[in-house]
Parts: sequence; C-alpha cells; structure tokens
Amino acid sequence: MATSVPSVRWVALMAGILLFSCVEPQPKTLTLPSLEDAQRQERQALAKFNARRFSEECVAIDSVLRATGREAQILPGGVRLTSNSTSTLNPLHESSGNEWRPEAGHRVVWSWIARSLDGDSLAAGVDEFTVDRDAVPKAFHEAAKHAGHRQDMEVWSPSVSAFGVRGVPGEIPPYTPVHLEVSQRRSIRDTAWARGMMRGEVPESLWLEAFVIEKDDSARPERLEEGLYVTVHSSRTAPIQSGDVVLLRIRTSAVMGGRETETDLEWPVGTPDQLVPALENALAQTPTAHTLSIWATSIWAFGEAGIPSAEIPPRSPVRFHVEVVPL
Repeated sequence: MATSVPSVRWVALMAGILLFSCVEPQPKTLTLPSLEDAQRQERQALAKFNARRFSEECVAIDSVLRATGREAQILPGGVRLTSNSTSTLNPLHESSGNEWRPEAGHRVVWSWIARSLDGDSLAAGVDEFTVDRDAVPKAFHEAAKHAGHRQDMEVWSPSVSAFGVRGVPGEIPPYTPVHLEVSQRRSIRDTAWARGMMRGEVPESLWLEAFVIEKDDSARPERLEEGLYVTVHSSRTAPIQSGDVVLLRIRTSAVMGGRETETDLEWPVGTPDQLVPALENALAQTPTAHTLSIWATSIWAFGEAGIPSAEIPPRSPVRFHVEVVPL
C-alpha cells in the first residue's frame, strides 16, 4: 500500500505551533498615573474639599450674624466686618485720627481676642504688622484697611483667611472659623506717620498719645494736659516751694530718638520765662518729684521749628529727664 507524504505546508504549520507553544507569554504593563498626574488629582480633590468647607463656614458665619441681627461688610477672603460692636475689649475713645485708614506698607497694632462661632474664648494676642506684607492671617490685613486709629471692630473669618489648616496649637483647632474682637491703633513705628507729623499733616498729640499707650502699664506716664505727660521715678518728702532755689539737671532728646543733650540750670522756683512750658508745668504739678521724665509736644517745648542742631526735628515731641536738687 502506498504511504502518503505530508505536504510541505502542513509540516511548516506543525512546526510553528510547536515553536510558539514553548515561548513564555510576556507580562502586560499596568497603566499607572504619573507622579505629576497624581499630584494634580490630589490638588483638585483638596481644592474641591476646601471650596466646600469654605462655603460651609461662610454659611455658618452668616447664620450667626443673622441671629444677632447684625449687618456685615463682606471683604476679600470671605472675611466679614461688623460695625455695631459689642466687643468685650476696653472701648477706645473717638479721636481725630479715625479718618485715617491704613494702606499697604502702613504699620498697625492689633490687640485681639479670638472666639469660636459659639462664643467660646480660644486665644488672644497683640500683633504689630505691616499691612499687606507681614506674615499674619489674611483676615488681619483685609480688616485693618477698613478701620482707623484707636478703633474697635469685630471680624468674622472662615478658617482659610484666619488660622488655616494648622490653627494655633493648643488654642485654635485646625479648620476653625473665628470671631475676632479687635482694637486697632496705628503704630508709632509707622514711618509715614512720623513724616506726616513733621510736615504738620497730623497732630503731634495723637502720635504722642499712641507712644504713651504702647508703654508698659507699670511705666505708663500720667497725662497732665493734652500733649503733656509725666512719670515720677523718685520723690522727696518736702515739696519745692515758690522762692526755693533748685538745681535742675536736664537731659533732652527727641522722643523718636537721636542725640541727648545735658543742661544744668539753677532755677528760683516759680520764676517765669526761664523754663520751657513743659518743665514749668510738670514741676508745678509734681512738687515732691526728685527725678521725673516728661514727654511733650513741640508746643510745650521748643515750638514747631524744633532745634535741628540738637537733633530735635520740627513738629516732633520731646522727652526731658529731670533731676531736681534743692540748693
């Protein structure tokens, strides 16, 4: 019987099957997002979370304000500013400086109390900062530009514009909307204020009053007259009287700093026109003082011209340190 011979094509097909059946299959590559894509997705998710939380916090603040019947001015960053203050901080009197409003670069001082929206006290502090520049919460910068010198205000802020995702450790939890009770004053270190004072654009008495307020309570001078303050450091038992002769050892300088000059002067007590008004008035009102410091505007000292040769600029407050020695 005849034997059939496999065709060439059939043999090649079988060889191909045997060859490929012995090759190990290659693993498939998993398609994973790049690090940049992963970070982008994380930022988008966080932005959605923060936007939702920001909206919820603003709604909560507005709900509290409606319940108290207050109207609020809405500032950038979701900050609310209320005008009808019920602040528990000591109220400060109105003054001629309240028409001033800080601009970028001006320095202010904030005394503040932070409360939760439920009214619980969280934290308090005193911060001096340059508006729109220094590292304080956005709510501070935005609200500062809408209040004057020595004014109280109430600020309501979502967490993103207040103390943010970190809060204040041990005091303000993360993501906490806050109600701030604030007293604002212009800082005596605001160079624009000092320059304006020397140009006669703002009263010296306002600057000097701010200087006095910033001193520690234990050393805060006593107000004798507008623009005239005194601190008695030591006293004698017997007061000086009219007709007594005393030696006055006087050290004089500008309150803002500069060279100090020393003068010794014998003065028959009560003799007019021998002392500048600041010294005469302060010694008359503190007759037992042995050493004292006097702060005075130029009207009580050397007049608006000042004494440039003694580094006392025009229209700038002066400080006297005086020792009274009976002769």
